[in-house]
Amino acid sequence: MTDGSQGAGKRKAAFVSEVQRRRKRREQHEREGDSSFWQSVGMMGTIGWSVSVPTALGVLFGRWLDGRLEAGHVFMVFFMLVGLVVGCVVAWRMVMEKI
Repeated sequence: MTDGSQGAGKRKAAFVSEVQRRRKRREQHEREGDSSFWQSVGMMGTIGWSVSVPTALGVLFGRWLDGRLEAGHVFMVFFMLVGLVVGCVVAWRMVMEKI
């Protein structure tokens, strides 16, 4: 083979490889769908709310209980941690469902 035909063969192989790579990428996109920037931002917001709301509710309930029982801040800290754990579990399940 001459140098010209070897160069053409390399270009053809590179072209075929690029077409196959793009086809795989397109097929993966068709299977999994599009995860746009705004969908990712929305997911982060949802995760943030799913952690912060149970935590805040735990703090409010704990403060109320501390006021009723005159217990200092014991119940507030306890229910804040319970709310945080519940929120993290909910967020973890949401993320694993999306993956």
